[in-house]
Formats: sequence, C-alpha cells, structure tokens
Amino acid sequence: MSRLRFKYNPGTLRFERVRISILNILITLTGYLAMGGVFFIGLILLQNYVIETPREKELTSENKALKQHKLILANQLVSYNHKLSELKKEDLALYNQIFETTDTQNQKTSSPEKVDILVANTSNFNNWLTDINRSFSGVMGKAIKSNQFFSKAASIDKTDLSRLFAIPSIVPVENFEVNKLVSGFGTRINPFHKGNYHHDGIDIAAARGTLVLAAGHGEVISVKRSDMVAGYGNYIEIDHGHGVVTRYSHLDYLQVKVGQRIRKGQAIGTVGSSGGSIAPHLHYEVMVNGIYTEPIKFFMENLTADQFKEVVSRSQKMNQSLD
Repeated sequence: MSRLRFKYNPGTLRFERVRISILNILITLTGYLAMGGVFFIGLILLQNYVIETPREKELTSENKALKQHKLILANQLVSYNHKLSELKKEDLALYNQIFETTDTQNQKTSSPEKVDILVANTSNFNNWLTDINRSFSGVMGKAIKSNQFFSKAASIDKTDLSRLFAIPSIVPVENFEVNKLVSGFGTRINPFHKGNYHHDGIDIAAARGTLVLAAGHGEVISVKRSDMVAGYGNYIEIDHGHGVVTRYSHLDYLQVKVGQRIRKGQAIGTVGSSGGSIAPHLHYEVMVNGIYTEPIKFFMENLTADQFKEVVSRSQKMNQSLD
C-alpha cells in the first residue's frame, strides 16, 4: 500500500490529501530526461576528447606523423614522378632509335605539381601515390620484357660479329637518293625487245663515275671486263660467306682484284653503262645459295624508316628496267 501524503491548506485551516496531477508527472519526467541527456552528452564528450581507445591512439599518432612529414612525402612524390617522366622519355628515345618511328602507345599524361600535392586532401594524395605506383609497375614490367628480349632474341656474341658485318646491308651507291631507284626486282619490261622478263636485281641511276660501294664485308670472287654491248658489262662479285653473294654490274672503272678482302662501304668501282645498258646506272643483285633474292630486304642501314618504305614502294612498280 502506497504512503499517503497530506498538505496544509490555509484556506480551510486543515490538512488535505495531496492528489497526483499530470502536470507534476510531466515536470518530473522532463527533469529526469534533461538530467539523462546532460549525462549522456557528458559521456560522449568524455569518450571523444578525454578517453582514447588503442586504435584511436594509433590513428592519432599516424596523423601527427603524416602532418610532420607531408612535405618530405610530397618532395619524394614529385621526385618519383619526375623520374618516371624521365624513364618514359628515355624509353621513347630508345624506341625511336631502334625502330625509327614514334611509339603511338605512349600517351602524355598530366602530372601533379608540388603545390597541388601539398594542399591535397588524403584521398587525392593516396590516389596520386596509387597512380604513380601503377605507372612504375608498368614501366618496370615493360623494361623486364625488353631486357628479356634483347638478352635472348637480340643478343650477339663475338662469333656473330663477322656474320653481321658480312650482311650486305647498305645501299651500294655513294650519296644514294631514294628517287634514283628506277627499277626493282621481279617481272619488268626489257628496254631492248620491250617484252616482259625477270629482272634479277635492282637498277640505281647515278652519274657516270659515282662510287660503287661494297654492301658488306667479303672477298672478291669475280672481276669481269667486257667490251660487248650486251650482258653485265664490267662487273664485280663479292662472296660475303654464309651462301650470300652480291653482283655489281655495268661498271665503268674496277678498282679491286680477285681474292681481295673487302670491308663494308669500301669503294670497289664506279658507275658506268657498260654491257647491255641504256643509261649510266648500277645493276645490283643478291644471291643466297645461288638463288636470286630481293635486294631491298637487306637494306638495314643508311635509310630511315620513311625512306625504306619509299624504296619498297618504288621497287614494286611495274616499269622498264635500264638493262
């Protein structure tokens, strides 16, 4: 049984029983709720600003270190980005040097400046770090593949040097100009009987007396002089070894002899119009194991990629040869 409460009423001059009112209940509840809210807010503030969990202490320490060393990290990031740009430039230069063309797959990308890095928020800073790490990984992967290729597929040793020098890889005319290639290898029109025949070499027009050069290291195996107005006229044959022989025809002056060792680029004679020729030019042939072969495919030196393309295009035209 609940305890009764009484209150003195001055108007009636007697004690009267206290009745419970809804207003008093609301006031009391409001007071309790207010005290509870203040207590709860106090606990939250205490938790956030006074008491730290081990994880919060770790994050606080990390943030403090990041603020103190952000300048160092930014400098390192700019330095790495600069090194990455230099690596890309060197890679592009190497690509251009080897293939004499532009690597269209390498696209220019914008790089963050130091000021942007210093004022960047955590998200952007981390994104830049991720992008640079990804770029470095890509460059490293490409470098590894290139190193593997050049160390295995493109590597040479001393035993290969003699064979490389012996390849008839230069155009055998001094001061060659692409437009001087007037007739290529294959079916052409004979300048005398005007019928089709197989042209076993290429014709390079040049002024009489222009130096003719050995296309590669080798040994002179044939020096022929002829007064006949037919055939190869005055010509030289050089054996480059490995089954490769080159022939230089319709010469004027011959300045080598049989058995002489010849170096690539050495002058062996001069352009003329001897034999069955209708104009001064060099008729140049390449034979591999006794079979006439397209000379153009051996031209790996003293021509740019664009010049080589033009040479190939001109050599494929169906026209009249000069012999």
